[in-house]
Amino acid sequence: MASSIQIIDIDNVDSIDWPVNEESDSTRRYVVPFIKNGSLFYMDNANVKMMALIIDDVLMPLVLAERNYHNSNVCSIYTHYVKYAIEEIEKLDNRPIAWLLKACSLPFALILKAGRVDKVIYVNNWLLSTNPCFELSPEQVGTITSALKLRYPDYAIVFRSVNTYTCKTIFDSLRENGYSMVRSRQIYILDTTRKAYWKNKTVKHDRNLSKRMGYKIVDADQLAETDVPVLAKLYRDLYLEKHSFFNPQLNENFFRLMLKEKILEIHALEKNGSIDAFSCCYSNERVMISGFSGHDTRMPLSVGLNRQDFSATMTRAEMSSRLLNLSAGAGSFKVFRGAESCIEYDAVYDSHLPFHRRIAWRCLKYSLDVWQYAASFLMRDKRL
Repeated sequence: MASSIQIIDIDNVDSIDWPVNEESDSTRRYVVPFIKNGSLFYMDNANVKMMALIIDDVLMPLVLAERNYHNSNVCSIYTHYVKYAIEEIEKLDNRPIAWLLKACSLPFALILKAGRVDKVIYVNNWLLSTNPCFELSPEQVGTITSALKLRYPDYAIVFRSVNTYTCKTIFDSLRENGYSMVRSRQIYILDTTRKAYWKNKTVKHDRNLSKRMGYKIVDADQLAETDVPVLAKLYRDLYLEKHSFFNPQLNENFFRLMLKEKILEIHALEKNGSIDAFSCCYSNERVMISGFSGHDTRMPLSVGLNRQDFSATMTRAEMSSRLLNLSAGAGSFKVFRGAESCIEYDAVYDSHLPFHRRIAWRCLKYSLDVWQYAASFLMRDKRL
């Protein structure tokens, strides 16, 4: 039987028969407000059009992005692969190497702009750094691809957050339908059912730290409207002020929506009436994704807010016997706690685009393969 497909936007969002299952219900409560209010209402650097797609009984967000080089790295190919990368290069202590890498990035950036790589229709883009994984068959992927090519013939089609560890089925389905796998980043997966995790001394030390510091774990049901500004500030201080303003600039409206609709699994660390850290996760039957977090960056390292918060997230995954997708960054920190690394990809379909547009994507793919090799070599230099 052929798969059925619907595309939902502002014109038909109130007249759709939504799939009846727990996972689709959660997605609907997330995506409908974005469709109705616009993405900028919830994220300050996401000037895109949010839509949704239903394939059989699976509901996924769709994001239509134009050339906007000020968008977040979660909805701009150029920001993710050029601007964000240059920002990281500038942090290197080895100035000659940093200068050389920035010089090499200039022609690369020009090629991507000429190829209009930001003109994309994203499938399963939640406008977050890591997205839930939906296991689609080759036939379903083929139906989606045909429908999007017909409706958006001048846009590349991109599935975000694809890897071979937690979503091998859709990885294979995409490859079978002619999608090219473009390296996005290195992520970390933790299997809390393995003996190595249970015996990990660092995990035990983190749990003991939580007991010593006297923080109480507060669930989403115990958080109130008055906590929204606190959550937004903790997130902003960590993800934007400390790391990069190219990260999703989630605002108070976003956190208000998450608490109201109970879309994400939120827990916070509270002590003496003050919330000092929090984490947001979302899950399916097999995998829990550590979406994003925040903590008071002014606290001394000895308090270990990040370690305590991380420990609480691992415990949640452990209790439900799920794999834990820890997203990217802080690789050593995560590996010391038993996580394994794997490559996450953007799956790109561009065979319907003009030649110069396809060249830009090929340049991106093969440049990243070379970059990965070079980065591995450079990281051997302790000066970096």
